[in-house]
Amino acid sequence: MFQKQKIKKMVLFVLLFCLFTGAFAVKTEAAATAGSKAEEIIKKNVKKGVSNKKKLKKLFTYVEKNYDYGRAMGFKTYKGWEKDFALEMFKEKKGSCYHYAAAYAFLAKKATGYQVRIGVGKTNGFNGKLQDHAWTEVKIGSTWYICDTNMDKYAAKSSGKYYLKKRNALKKVYNNFKNTKYFSVN
Repeated sequence: MFQKQKIKKMVLFVLLFCLFTGAFAVKTEAAATAGSKAEEIIKKNVKKGVSNKKKLKKLFTYVEKNYDYGRAMGFKTYKGWEKDFALEMFKEKKGSCYHYAAAYAFLAKKATGYQVRIGVGKTNGFNGKLQDHAWTEVKIGSTWYICDTNMDKYAAKSSGKYYLKKRNALKKVYNNFKNTKYFSVN
């Protein structure tokens, strides 16, 4: 009887080990694929030797022009969601504001090495009513700037309005950043 319990525990341990190491391998593969895809996009769209600000602008324009909106319902964060969402955007060529924020954040980080984060909170920038939203922020020097490709593309009369803008200039649009959660992009 004791031997059977020992075998069951061993089998359970092996199954759990395989499950966890397999899941880890998939996430690592997705991150590596997203990284190589980002590098490919950067290589095709950004000339060598240009300033980091020019790289940011070129990639901002690239994301706006090459991706479409695809609504995603029930967004939940989890460890590594930003890499998964960036990869989905690169592959599917459409996505929600979370996909736009992740794709641009990943590209900006890879191209410049700047500190980059994704803000997940609320905005009234589309229709005047608060709604869930995600955007990218880039730190240059000691200042955080908003680079919101999704808002810039789809909000009325917004072309260029949400590119490299100081956070304080847009605090009313982003609900004074109340209850905003930030996710660093590595």
